[in-house]
Amino acid sequence: MTDRTATRACAPAGSGPDRSDRGVTRQRPHYAALDGLRGLAAISVLLFHLGHWQGHPWLAANAGLAVDFFFCLSGYVLSVAYRETLDQGMATRTFAVLRLVRLMPLVILGTLISAAYLAARIVLLHDPAISVAELTRATAFGLLCLPMLDASRAIGGPQVFPLNGPQYTLFLEIVVNIAWAALRRIDGMGSALAIVAAGYALMALVGIGGDEVASFWTGLPRVFGAFYAGVGLYHAQSGFAPIRDARWRFLFWPLLGFSALLFYWPQGLSFWVGWSWSLIVSPLLVLSGAHVVLRGRVARASAVLGALSFPVYALHYPIFVWINAAYQAILGSRSFAVGTGLALPGVLIASWLILRWWDEPVRRAMTTWLRTRAPQRVANGV
Repeated sequence: MTDRTATRACAPAGSGPDRSDRGVTRQRPHYAALDGLRGLAAISVLLFHLGHWQGHPWLAANAGLAVDFFFCLSGYVLSVAYRETLDQGMATRTFAVLRLVRLMPLVILGTLISAAYLAARIVLLHDPAISVAELTRATAFGLLCLPMLDASRAIGGPQVFPLNGPQYTLFLEIVVNIAWAALRRIDGMGSALAIVAAGYALMALVGIGGDEVASFWTGLPRVFGAFYAGVGLYHAQSGFAPIRDARWRFLFWPLLGFSALLFYWPQGLSFWVGWSWSLIVSPLLVLSGAHVVLRGRVARASAVLGALSFPVYALHYPIFVWINAAYQAILGSRSFAVGTGLALPGVLIASWLILRWWDEPVRRAMTTWLRTRAPQRVANGV
C-alpha cells in the first residue's frame, strides 16, 4: 500500500540489543513492559497482514502503525545501550557488524524459506510464470538484505523485497542504525528534534510508503522521524529531570488501551490520525513504558513476548505462504477462518522453535567468532 492511509508491512520487532551483543556494550536497563508491548505489537502486525493477504482488511486494520513504535523504541534503546560506548570510541563499522549479527540470521532464514516455496512451485506445479534465473537473483538480493527494484509479480513484485515483503523495514532499520552511529558526533537534542520535524513534515507531504518500487524512498522520512523521536527521548531524559520522573508510568496503561483500540478498529483510519498517533502517542508509550516495573508472571510473559517479537515479524510471511498453500492443497479451497486459525498459532510456534534452535545459537556462535577473531576491536570498538 503506497498511499497515505495504510502500510502493508511494519517495522522490525527485534530492534534493540540482545544477549548476542550485550557482552560488548554496557548493560542496558531491562524494560520489561516495552518488551511485552513489542511482542503484542508484532502479533498485531501478523494479524494485520493475515487480514490483508486473505482479503479481510478489517482484521487489526490499523496495526500498520506499529512501525512507528518499533522504530521509536529502536532509537531509544540503542541510544541507551550504545551511545556511551560509541562516544568512547567504538567504530561505526564495529557497531554495524553487531547490528547485522542481531538482524541477519532471521533475514537469511526468511529469504530461504520463501525461496524454497517458490522453488517448490516450479518443481511440483511447473509454474511457468516463475523464472529460475529471477528467483535466484531475488534470493541473492534477499540474503544480502538489498532491495530488488525490478521483480515481476510472479515472485512478489513490485515489492522491493519480493520474497518477504516486510523485510523492507529491516533494510531501513539497518540504514538508520548505521546513519545514527556514523553521525554521532553531531547527535544531540537539537539535531534529533530537527530530524523528527523534517521526517514528519515530509511524511505529511508524500505519505507513507517504502515497500514498493514506486514509493521506496518515502519510507525514509518515516523511519528517520520515528527513530530520532526515540533518540530525542534519550537526550531529554539525560538533560531534563522531569522526563526522568517515575510518574510517567501512570500514562502507560491508558495509552496502551487507546493504542489497542486504534490498532483493532475495524475500519482504516485517516492518515492524519495515524500521523498524530505516531508523533505524539508512540513516543509517550516508549517514555512511560520505560518507567513501568513488572514482576512475577507478568514480567515473565513480557519476556517471552519480547523474545518472540522479532522472529514473528521477520518470518510471518515466509511461514504463512507454506501454511496457506498446504491447507488449500488439502481442502481444495480457500477459507479465511481456516487460514487464520492455522497461520496464527503456526507462526507463533514456528517462531519460538526457530528462535531457540536457529536464531539464538547462530548469534551466539557469530559473537564468539568475532570475539576470537578480533577481541580488542569488539570489546573496545577500535
